[in-house]
Amino acid sequence: MSLLLRRYFLNLFILLAILVLPACGEASPADPTPTVVALTVTSPPTETVTPSPPATSEASKAVLLAPAGSNPGLSDALQSVLPRLAEQAGLGYQVVSSLSAGELENVRVVVAIPPEDNLNSLVTAAPQTQFLALDMPGAQPAPNLTTVDTRAGRSDQLGFLAGYLAVAITDDWRVGVLSEAGTTGGKSASLGFRNGMTFFCGLCLPFYPPYPNTGYPIAVNLPAGAGPQDWQAAVASLETWQVETVFVYPAVADDQLLADLAAADINIIIAGPPSDGWRDHWVASLGTSDILQVVPDLWAKILAGQSGEQVALPLGFTGINPDLLSPGRQHMVDEMLADLLAGYIDTGVDPQTGESR
Repeated sequence: MSLLLRRYFLNLFILLAILVLPACGEASPADPTPTVVALTVTSPPTETVTPSPPATSEASKAVLLAPAGSNPGLSDALQSVLPRLAEQAGLGYQVVSSLSAGELENVRVVVAIPPEDNLNSLVTAAPQTQFLALDMPGAQPAPNLTTVDTRAGRSDQLGFLAGYLAVAITDDWRVGVLSEAGTTGGKSASLGFRNGMTFFCGLCLPFYPPYPNTGYPIAVNLPAGAGPQDWQAAVASLETWQVETVFVYPAVADDQLLADLAAADINIIIAGPPSDGWRDHWVASLGTSDILQVVPDLWAKILAGQSGEQVALPLGFTGINPDLLSPGRQHMVDEMLADLLAGYIDTGVDPQTGESR
């Protein structure tokens, strides 16, 4: 075969190869056509949320329970602080003279003052309500009840303090006590006064006459329901023995009696505030701390769930006349009182009977 012919076939072969190779690529198995599957998307079942029953709504109100016949001074004093405390706690505020168990559903705090004879049943019927009871000796302890005794403490301690104070400021020990006849409290106060005086000055023998057969103090016990004639007789007895300072037990401290004592130039120790008519003869008032000083702290504890306490406010001075009781004398009496309340000094009186121990 000629060289020319070979070249012809070679060129033809190359041309055919060029044409065939792309065709082979196109003949490669085609990419598989994706199978389209129709998916049915089923949404997860919608959970039907059944709303929980609404929780019992939190009590939204504070109530001052001041029954008919309650002490208006105490009620007014509480009303000067309770509205502010309630507002700060986000509570409403209401004053009522009576309260039933059915009315406590939306009440968070009840502050009760005497005379309330339904307190224990209310406390039991409403465990979700917190109670603060002032001067309620019949209140039964309960987890939701805080009680406060704002009275002048034990009668024997009250009398002991008054006796010690009286002789500390009186020349020649000429002191006396006006108490209540026929009651344990009256007996306790009268004997406590004598023992407080003895604690200060022993026999307390006067240097100048008159000299009472029984010595000082001069004790006069007034009957229940005493009136002007009884008061005049008591004042006359004190004048006879030249008594200069007298302690008047709270149960017999009628304002007219106190005015009569002042008119007789006798200085007075009491367990209450003085009247303007005889303030110059007022030595001091004995009693417990001002309730308004302790209510805010107790209120905070109650709202924090710290209830159930039984609080007895300590005995002390609630007011003094600096013209008759000097700071030095008061400091001396305060030191004795601290020991008395701590139990280092005993009154010598059984407070349950009013008799000597």
